[in-house]
This record gives sequence, structure tokens and C-alpha cells, in this order.
Amino acid sequence: MSKENVAVGFRNVDKTGNENVYSRCLSTLDSLPYYVAIKRQSYERLKLMPNDNVLDAGCGIGDDVFRMAEKVSDGSVVGMDSSVAMLKEAWADKRSSELPVQFIHGDIKTIPFGEGYFSKCRIDRVLQHVPQPREAIKELVRVLEPGGLLLAYDNDWGSFSVNSDDMELTRIIENLWTGSLTNTWIGRYLTTYFVDAGLRDVIAYPSVSLITDFETADKIYFLRQTVERAVSEKLITEKVGQSWISELAKKTERGCFAASLTAYTVVGRKPQ
Repeated sequence: MSKENVAVGFRNVDKTGNENVYSRCLSTLDSLPYYVAIKRQSYERLKLMPNDNVLDAGCGIGDDVFRMAEKVSDGSVVGMDSSVAMLKEAWADKRSSELPVQFIHGDIKTIPFGEGYFSKCRIDRVLQHVPQPREAIKELVRVLEPGGLLLAYDNDWGSFSVNSDDMELTRIIENLWTGSLTNTWIGRYLTTYFVDAGLRDVIAYPSVSLITDFETADKIYFLRQTVERAVSEKLITEKVGQSWISELAKKTERGCFAASLTAYTVVGRKPQ
């Protein structure tokens, strides 16, 4: 396991020197039934058509790009990411030569396309890591054609919870993890940011992910690593931290472990 703070590392994956940690995290998330459903719904809510020209901003290793490309046979899907390592992995996928896709390195605040270039834009769990997310949304609106749709999915980390019996200790761990993210409450702000950016017909769809075993939760929320951070920062003792992990593992064995998180999918249309 990487020792860097993974929540912080997603801001600049290439500087971590441990890119595999992040691609594995994305792959794990992508395999969970909740995210499979959320992603499928996002393609439906974008109303993808065969001739659409789509941008997936912060595309990671490209799985969403490939899936959307299957729905826009006469169009194209551009995946953009700030990580060269992630993009190399996307290009290495055999689907990159079989589908109408392109992967580019870029900054979401300075997207290298002209105004109105895309008919649809999508951004998934990226804005939680981006300073000044309003500016990123405005840039996405700029490259969107009149009448085009923008969809954003992101978390409200203020809702993150783990059902340990030790409420005080759990709050320490929850706050330490969520406080590392750039925009902890981005999910609940998306609707406001969309309206402020001039989008119309803005609709928010809330959803809740529920993880019911500790090992899966650890793979995506890095609970053990956060306990190590709490110990190193002298917020808790090592013995207390290990006791907390043991309790959660036992809850899994008993069928009563739960880690939950509320998120929002928000869709808006650029005025004609």
C-alpha cells in the first residue's frame, strides 16, 4: 500500500510515483454494482445519440470513454485527463483502436477545444479534487454547444459514515479522510454551480452508495491508511486504531458492517 494520502494524491497522480494505486482504486469502484448502475444512468441522462461529440473530463483509465463510444458510432468521445500515466493505460486498451475515441492530456480549466465544440460533456468524481470548481464548470459550459448537456457526478463527503460503535474515534477517522479532499461538500453545491454557470433545466439526482464489508470499504476509502495517519499525527494510539479495524472486520463477519456516502448526479442544458 502506498503511504501517500490517496485523497490528496488524486489531485496529481503522476507526482505520486505510485500510479497503480489509483488505477486499481478506479477499477475497484468501476466493478461495484452501485457504480455500474450510476454510470449506466449517466449515459442515459446524457441522452447519447449516434452522432454525438462527447467530452469525458477527468477520464482516468478510460472505461467510461469506451462505453460511451459504443453509443455514438458516427460521433466521437474525447477523454481528457491531467495524468499521463492514466492516459497511457487508456491508450493501451485494445478498445482504443476499435472505437471512435481520443485521449488527450489537459487541464480542465483550459480545455484545448473551441467554444461549442462538444454536444455533450461529462465529469465524474473529478471536481472534488479541483481547486475553484466553479471555474472548471464554466470551462465545460464554454466548450459545450448551445442546447448541449453537461452532466456531473460527485460526492458529498459531509455524509460519509462508518458504523463503528466508537462514535468519537470514528468521527476522527471520517474527518481525517474527508478533510483531505479539496472540495468536501462538492456534491451538494453542484446544482448551484450549474445554475450560476448559466445552465438551464438543471436537475439533481441524489444517490447513496452502501458498502457492507470492511475489505471493500478499505479498498476505496483507505480506512487502514487513514488509521495509520491518525496514529502518526498522534490523534489516536496504535492500539486504539487496531481495535477499531478489528471491530469493523468482526462486523463484516456478523453481516452488520456499513459504510455509506451520498452523491449527486446533476444535469443541465446550455441555452440555445
